[in-house]
Amino acid sequence: MIKKISLFLVFLVIALIAVVGYRTLTNTPSSKDIMAITLPDIDAGAVADRLAQAVKIQTISTHRDAPTAAEEFEKLHALINQFFPLVAKKLKRETVSDYSLLYTWEGSDPSLAPVLLLAHMDVVPVEAGTEADWDHDAFSGSIVEGAIWGRGTLDDKLSVLAILEAAELQLKAGFAPKRTLYFAFGHDEEVGGENGAGKIAELLKSRGVRPAYTLDEGMVIVQGIMPGIDDPIAFIALAEKGYLTLTLTATTEGGHSSIPPRQTAIGKIARAVGRLEENRFPASLQSPASDMFDTLAPHMPLPLKAIISNRWIFNPVLVSELGKGGATNAMVRTTTAVTIVDGGTKDNVLPTMASATLNFRLLPGTTVEDAVARVKEVIHDPDVTVDIKQANEPSRVSSMDAEGYKAIDKTIREVFPDVLVSPGLMLAGSDSKHYEEIAANSYRFLPMRFGPEDLSRVHGTNERILVENYVEIIQFYRRLMENIGG
Repeated sequence: MIKKISLFLVFLVIALIAVVGYRTLTNTPSSKDIMAITLPDIDAGAVADRLAQAVKIQTISTHRDAPTAAEEFEKLHALINQFFPLVAKKLKRETVSDYSLLYTWEGSDPSLAPVLLLAHMDVVPVEAGTEADWDHDAFSGSIVEGAIWGRGTLDDKLSVLAILEAAELQLKAGFAPKRTLYFAFGHDEEVGGENGAGKIAELLKSRGVRPAYTLDEGMVIVQGIMPGIDDPIAFIALAEKGYLTLTLTATTEGGHSSIPPRQTAIGKIARAVGRLEENRFPASLQSPASDMFDTLAPHMPLPLKAIISNRWIFNPVLVSELGKGGATNAMVRTTTAVTIVDGGTKDNVLPTMASATLNFRLLPGTTVEDAVARVKEVIHDPDVTVDIKQANEPSRVSSMDAEGYKAIDKTIREVFPDVLVSPGLMLAGSDSKHYEEIAANSYRFLPMRFGPEDLSRVHGTNERILVENYVEIIQFYRRLMENIGG
């Protein structure tokens, strides 16, 4: 009997090895019959100068309750009209909520659902005390060392200008889309987008506009970041994580620090924060992160390829390893970040109140209600109150099989023949969320080329875009308009 069991186990192991080996060796890259194309040349110096002029205009969003930089947005609107005369003449332009812009390029076939190209005109401020760390002033629009420097060159003024550059070129060439194209440029994305993209979406909904899909900023072309893959990868985000900010508050009686209670308000907050950091949200590999790994597995070295090709058996190991990283952890988990702690005014006075602010980025499938309930359960302290400061649900996961994804994929391969294309999950937020109610699908991709050293430039110091890459981005939008509107 023991011999039979042993033989069975040996057979089982051999069979398992055979299945794993077969699935690994047969998981090869799929071939797509898409050829690189040559587009008419662009005057790199002229487009770089126009973006540089726009960067000098300080369309800064600081926080939700701050007044809008009205004069700066008006300057930018005027500059856009000046730079793109054919767009101003032939496209319908509407101003929404005083500062956001909506362009309509009417198509010849009303039976085709329209497409929205999104971007935002506002930028984040420069962190106080870091001004001297910039190689070139944040609002100088300097063109040095083959790059355009300043706020908005990565996030996201460049998209506004690139879309308009592409439209101007297409109008000059006599292009007329069959499908109606909308360009929606919000003015407050950096503080939530409710008054910009939110109001544009309401306006389009009231008119019965139902886009086939939207394309917004989001993921980019990365190189040297994905383990085991040397080729650049263009990630098209199918979804974005949700956003939740909670304030934890604890109160106690105050008094003199020489006679402290067993636990202070600060102590209660510290214990609550500690529990949340020690008991992270559970990790799981789900769409669209799972789609990304499945797509890229054929291009990975053999050990990684074997693990991902056989997630049916190795999934726990893979999820555990991903959870140990930074960006990879954010792909598989609702993240918890303590961002503000407040309490006390003097070294010998017990504060009557202490608080902590925590920011959570929610995986698709985790609702705000789910997250708040889990936070309260983990804290497990009736003396600590939990209040929602800001929240929006995760987006739905858009389809890889829809015409929008296929059009974006095709355009990337035509304009960037050196890159791999993969679905992905956007870890931050965008204006796309405001259009989900009216759009069938929402995609997030901007073909900026990023290396490991570039990640810190977004919202950070020395934000800049290489002129060569900016020209590629304009060419991407130029060809995309043909693929989606022609």
